[in-house]
This record gives sequence, structure tokens and C-alpha cells, in this order.
Amino acid sequence: MEKLLSLLDRVTGITCHSRSVQPGHIFVAIRGRTTDGNRFVPQAIANGAAAIVTDTPQILAPVSVPLIAVPDARQALAILAAHIYRHPSHHMSLVGITGTNGKTTIACLLEHIFRQAGNQAGMIGTAGIHTGRSNLPASLTTPDAATTQHYLHLMHENGVTHTAMEVSAQGIELHRADCIHFSCGILTNICPDHLDFHGSFAEYRAAKEKFLSLLSPASGLVVNTDDAQCQAIASRYSGTVITCSLSGGADLCGMITHIAANGTTFFMEWNKPFPCLSHSALLPERIPMHFPLPGRHNAENALLAGAAALFLGISPAQVQQALGTFRGVDRRLNVYHINGRTVIDDTALNPGSIDAVLETAALFRYQRIVLVNAIRGSRGPDINAANAICLARWQNRLPLMLVITSANGDTGPADRVTAAEKEAFLTALERSGATYVYNETVESALQTALNAAGPADLLMLLGAQGMDGGYQTLSSLLVPARTVKIPATRSLLSPLPS
Repeated sequence: MEKLLSLLDRVTGITCHSRSVQPGHIFVAIRGRTTDGNRFVPQAIANGAAAIVTDTPQILAPVSVPLIAVPDARQALAILAAHIYRHPSHHMSLVGITGTNGKTTIACLLEHIFRQAGNQAGMIGTAGIHTGRSNLPASLTTPDAATTQHYLHLMHENGVTHTAMEVSAQGIELHRADCIHFSCGILTNICPDHLDFHGSFAEYRAAKEKFLSLLSPASGLVVNTDDAQCQAIASRYSGTVITCSLSGGADLCGMITHIAANGTTFFMEWNKPFPCLSHSALLPERIPMHFPLPGRHNAENALLAGAAALFLGISPAQVQQALGTFRGVDRRLNVYHINGRTVIDDTALNPGSIDAVLETAALFRYQRIVLVNAIRGSRGPDINAANAICLARWQNRLPLMLVITSANGDTGPADRVTAAEKEAFLTALERSGATYVYNETVESALQTALNAAGPADLLMLLGAQGMDGGYQTLSSLLVPARTVKIPATRSLLSPLPS
């Protein structure tokens, strides 16, 4: 590594993508799950690479530039990128968000809070990359280490002072978030997901626990103690832990008073001094909140984001104002009226997120729910079987018609449903005693749902990439479609029991 660090003053950049190499760059050859970056060393050199870094030098032919062997290429990429970009995360308040569900909503919500409080804000996550001056599309929840450091560098140059960043379990395991200074971390919840990558729930949970190693002793950890897994992980953290709960008994509590189609009303309160990173603790306070997104899980998201913002020095009044003006995130429990029909659209992609959206939908007024679900492509049979079992359980509780689709033609190769995934999903439904209708395409599945749904029925569109275009397809089937925002004075939900 010393030999490599001596080159840093002369290099112009770093990347693990050979096509992105420019003259003077370091190319880090990473052995991926499907592609070995060592195969592209000749292309990187042809593009002007100044040095090659690899953890498998024995498989390479002699090269014309310095070849540096390291124990772990991914770790080297993170270390070198942080050096080359001069550790930009140290110059901003950066919140890292991990957990199975809620990361995207919380990241977008924190960026909104930061902006509303008068700060220059940035974001890295599924919903996109915001560098302070430009918005870029995201291909991964957590980009590779060099790309992440590049984005943080752009933010620093653009005067960004506060940033929210999603940190996925895969990102943690693959060292994408190494060498980043997080002022605060958030642990949302943990339920089975990404079992195709991690192999088991135990390994997935272990990856989440490694998030603690990314935090410094001065960092705060905001944790959802209503989730037993999160509570257990947080007990291992030696820094400042800020507990949050909708059930009471935490540092920051939320008491829900009403859930309606136009949002959730709750009180945010702390009964003892609340810790802040840069100034004295906040005195106990109780603040009424109206969050314009329905659902208990969204109140949970708001509480966690609010706790991180308070820890970073955003005032309670600023948090209250920002929560009240948040517009939500695309495909995160969006509620529409279209041609007199009520439609819920959500990227429900694991049992936890399916439970969250159906718990909220159960409060709506409806005769029956007609639910169109896209099987999750290229994520393995296990998670699809778990999703199917979850939907079958809800069919036993609610008047629920299931329409299932593989979304053929509506996804790229990386998200295409395999035969094994389709079989696992449908077999799990049948073994659970569920009834369903299957259609290959999203359009045919939506047409089936429209033909079956009556005027008093609730129509739901669930699923990840396969259903991303579902609402647009639904609109085209209802031409001329007229979408109406839900009036703030009208509730489509039954009142919560007292």
C-alpha cells in the first residue's frame, strides 16, 4: 500500500470501471459476482491507466504500468478514493441510513429537512444523486466506493453542508461505504431481504451490524427500538444511541393520533434532554406533527429522520415545518384518484414492506381490494416465496383478490423474472391456500384487475422494478384518464380504534 500511496500525487482519478478510465487514472480490478475486472486491464491501460491495483496479480500477464497487489481490491478502492478526493465527507454533516425498508423515504425526507432549514443539501440513494447543483440518476442504492467519493467531492465543491446517504447491506459487505465519515447513522428495521446475495437471514443481519464499524465514536446512532433486531444491534454500539419508538419508552417518542389518506398526525416528544452534536442538549418538548403521508410506517420514517435532524442541530420548529411540507417519494405509498377509482402504488418488495402498505390499506374504506403484484426479478426464489406467503396471509385477513404478473417486457435483463422465481412465488401461494389470477405482462394483469374491480373497490399496484411503469400503464388503459389529488378535507380511511 505504501508503494501505491506514493503514486497518489501523480494520478488524476480512480475507478473500477475500465470504460471510465482516463489518462492518469488508477484502475482497480475487482472480481465481481458475474464479471472479473481483471479481464479489462488491457482496456484500462489502453485508455491511459497510470497503475493497476488487483488482489489476484497471479492471473495477469505482465503490464506496462505499475501493478500493485493488495489483500482486498474493494477495500483498496475505498481507501485510495478517499485519499484522492481528500476525504470530502469530513467537511459536511453526513447521515448514513441503513435497514431493510424506509431508507429511500428517510433519505429524501432528510434532504428536504436540511433544505427547509436553510442548508445546502445533497443526497445519495435509490431516488437519485443530488450534488447541490445537479441531479443524477442512480443505478445502485449505494454506488461503488470511488463513485461515492466522487459524488461527495462534487457536493463539497458545490458548498453542500448536509447530506443523506442510503447504505445498503450489499454496500456494507462490498466496502462501498468504507472511509466515509458519518456524523450520524440511522437503523430503520430488519426483515428478510437480499437472500440471494447474503445466503441467509443471519448473514444479512450480520452485514447490517457491520454498519456500526462505519461510525466514529462521536457519531450518533438513531435506532428504531420497535424493531427487536435493530434494538439488539444498537446495544453493541459504544457511541451515542438515540432510541425512537411509536410505542413509548424511548428517547424520542411518537404518538399517532390520526391516520388519513392525506397524511398522519402524531406528537413528537422527548421527556429528557435530547443530545445534539454541536451544542447543548434540547430541553424536553412535545410537538404536534402533521406528516402528509399515510401509514404507521411513514410516521416511523418521519420520527427517525426528525431524530437525526435534531441531533445535527436542526431546530424542533424547523423539523416540524419541514415534516409538514414533505411531498413524498415516487412509488412509496402514493394514493391517487383516477376516473373515480382509488389507487395505491407502492414499491413493496419484501414481507416487511408488503405488511406496511397493507396495514395502511386495511384502514381505507372499500368493498374489496384488488391487488396487482409483480414478482421480484433476479433476486432469487427465497424472497419471492416469502413475499407470496405474506400476500397469502393477508388474503386470509382481508377481502383481497390477487393478480400476479412476471412483468414480461417491462424490465431489463438485470430485473427479469426467472423460471425458478416464478415457480417459487406461485407454488408458495398455492401451498398457502391462496387464490390468484396470473398474467405474464403488467398490461394484461392491470386489465384483469380493472375488469374485476367495482367502483367501491380499492386498486393496489405492488412490486419493485416490474411495476415501476404500472401506474402509467393503468392510466393508458383508462383513457381519457383524469387523476385527482386527494383533498385535504376528505378522509378515505376509517378512524383508528381508540
